[in-house]
Amino acid sequence: MPQGRPKRDEPPGVLAVRVPVALRDALDRSLDALETRVGLKARRNESLRHALRLVLATPQPAGRPTPPPRLPEP
Repeated sequence: MPQGRPKRDEPPGVLAVRVPVALRDALDRSLDALETRVGLKARRNESLRHALRLVLATPQPAGRPTPPPRLPEP
């Protein structure tokens, strides 16, 4: 599997995001479980990009936009 930054026509931008430690730890546990099930190395940035694409691709209902549901605190 190729490593490093993907080759694209459009140059990527950098987005620095601060998340609570508990959320980061939950992401790491989820990635560890995924690696165990699938056997592939999962990385935070790849997972976050995929999640962001999914959220932005989800159609919003007509009317007022609603915020995403809050994640339960561990």
